[in-house]
Amino acid sequence: MASISLEDLCFRYEGAAQDTLTGLNLTVADGEAHALLGASGAGKTTLLNLLSGLLTPTGGRILFDGEDVSALPGRARSVAQVFQFPVLYESLSVADNLAFPLRVKKASRQLIAERIDVVCEELDINHLRHAKPRTLSLFEKQLVAVGKALVRPEVTLVLLDEPLTAVEPRIKWRLRQSLKRVQADLGVTMIYVTHDQTEALTFADRVSVLTTEGILQTDTPEVIYQSPSHEFVGHFVGSPGMNFVPSEALGVGGAERVGFRAEWATLDPQATLRGRVLRERVQGTRLGQRYGLLTIDTAHGPLTMRGALPHVANGPDSSVRSLVGSEMGLRVHRYVAFSQQRKVAEGELV
Repeated sequence: MASISLEDLCFRYEGAAQDTLTGLNLTVADGEAHALLGASGAGKTTLLNLLSGLLTPTGGRILFDGEDVSALPGRARSVAQVFQFPVLYESLSVADNLAFPLRVKKASRQLIAERIDVVCEELDINHLRHAKPRTLSLFEKQLVAVGKALVRPEVTLVLLDEPLTAVEPRIKWRLRQSLKRVQADLGVTMIYVTHDQTEALTFADRVSVLTTEGILQTDTPEVIYQSPSHEFVGHFVGSPGMNFVPSEALGVGGAERVGFRAEWATLDPQATLRGRVLRERVQGTRLGQRYGLLTIDTAHGPLTMRGALPHVANGPDSSVRSLVGSEMGLRVHRYVAFSQQRKVAEGELV
């Protein structure tokens, strides 16, 4: 396996007026599961192609275990890549697809058999060895594609380019759990590129949020969510994203704006931050009380809270009516403060 370091990495496509990537600095530890999270156009695929050797940096360096590989072709980097759509040879069995990267390297029959055994066991696809790709589900095909990436023993880095995009939503979690288990079992360094925050936060040991401005934050999923270092991170990560209001709205000094998560606010009729309910989304009950999301139209724009919802009866039959149109107050208990979009403080509000 390998540790990966980016040092002031830059890339500009030929003929382009500006860099696609500028001054990126990042370290991925040996054996780490790392996610690159960003919206379309952030440069995620470009960065992946730089790591794999398909593109050459126009500035800065890429280091594998401290060795500068910036100018090395992909075949000299021992990198494997898994794409959005599984790339398999339809005329070959699953076992032969797995064996193909090793046969190209003229590996011995014994090594090929051993590596196929390891991969099939890890991915739980022993029962598919003799099947042809056309008979497999998309989930199974992607497992085989992951197996092809892992089968070469010299692979130091596995790059995953939005591997769940084509998979049905109902089985995405299965493939994600399989990837996470295999990564943990084998200790392989993986970099997972995605625009889907759920995939990133549930797969990775650490997440890097990438935008056209560069990497805004790298940290554990919990820190990324609880303590975003940039307003964009707070807005982009979370469902719903972080609420933002002027700092004076919550009496916080030394900042321009403050952000708070939906679950950091509760309903309070005495609160000064108030408005009328625009939308109500009941997500279930907890201890017999309705629970969900309310979006409230305030003087600072729509704000969302997640928590217990009051029971408002409509008439003698005590049936619950919608809260839409009702006036509500929000009391915020925790915040992150920002100036010039960068975090400057965080704290609790009494």
